[in-house]
Amino acid sequence: MRTAYRLIPVLVLLAALVPLMRARRAETLPLYASRTGLMCQSCHFDPNGGGPRNEFGFAFAKNRHELTPDTSGAWKDLDLTNRVGDRLPLYVGLNQRFMLLGNRLATKNLDRLGFFSMENAWYLTFQPHSRLTLVYSRDGFESSSITQDAFALITGFPADAYIKAGRFRTPFGLRMDDHTVATRNGFLDFQNAESFLPYDPRHPDEGVEAGADKGPVFGRVAFTNGASDVFGPEPFADAVTAKLGANTRFGQIAASFYDDYLKNGQGTFRRATRWGGYALTHVRRLALLGELDAGTNEDLAGAKRNLLAAFGEADYSFNRVTNVRARYDLYQGDRDDTAVLLEDGSTVTRRDADTYQRYSVEGEFLLVPFAELRWAVRRIQPKASRDLLGNPLDKETQGFLQLHLSY
Repeated sequence: MRTAYRLIPVLVLLAALVPLMRARRAETLPLYASRTGLMCQSCHFDPNGGGPRNEFGFAFAKNRHELTPDTSGAWKDLDLTNRVGDRLPLYVGLNQRFMLLGNRLATKNLDRLGFFSMENAWYLTFQPHSRLTLVYSRDGFESSSITQDAFALITGFPADAYIKAGRFRTPFGLRMDDHTVATRNGFLDFQNAESFLPYDPRHPDEGVEAGADKGPVFGRVAFTNGASDVFGPEPFADAVTAKLGANTRFGQIAASFYDDYLKNGQGTFRRATRWGGYALTHVRRLALLGELDAGTNEDLAGAKRNLLAAFGEADYSFNRVTNVRARYDLYQGDRDDTAVLLEDGSTVTRRDADTYQRYSVEGEFLLVPFAELRWAVRRIQPKASRDLLGNPLDKETQGFLQLHLSY
């Protein structure tokens, strides 16, 4: 309950800003939403963005990420659709990310270099009429592939309200295309492997969600399993997610809250709570977006650990095919400033030993419609030189090339 109170000032601020904004009702890269002023559901069936595109979103991709049609060059006569037909309202989609990744820690030589398939998914969406949408996605074609999103969406209620039930991504924060941002899964895979969220945002949860849009204001609330399993040792679903925000043609702001409580204490934590806010806007072809979140983890013995994560980025789109980005990420896995004495007599605070910053320069180049080449150079810097056991903390340099195919 104390955590919920911390949201009140943010919600009051949102309410105060709403009358000052000129509404424009409505994509999911938040980058595209920032650039166009549209909401995620303008391009996607899921109100929170991501997954299969609707017809408008497909046209946006076909037009090489522009709202206006591509009327010149080699692709001006490209006539495609993702919908089978009027009497069979089935939408199809594909998504694949193939990467070349390299990184190094303290040494001057590469620690690892190789190719891997980061994602390989296909989507089927059936919309028998305007008020019912059935979304189904499968993670690839391998024998180990699993069902990802699988939900029913019922719309057409007053205030553009909707109800969603099944397997879906919770509506906390920005649903980023890059899961390694600090406020999502994080960027410490080759460090301590910690992440900010108490769940993996690349995989769906199970439950129900309701939301509505009234003028520039939008809200979502979801009740899901979280870390519980009705057939397991923690059989009580008790994860709650809420989001409240405002969207105009100038930008979007929103506050989010997530709480997962395990009554039986059979998991890796007893309670995990997160809260925070994000904002995005644009000036011509410059898009700005960022998010600041905090949270608390309570272990099975009742001890609590406070976390903080943030990122900010600036994107500049030169034309339909080229975008460059500068991004800063901050992660604090423990905000306790208690000093710990090391064997050599020096000290390090718990906060500094678990604080990491990442500086990134990235870009995208759209080779042809539905095929994009992405690149990034990233530098990860721990704040302290040693951890709490006295082991050295190394700086890390990463780079990747990614071929992103989507339809």
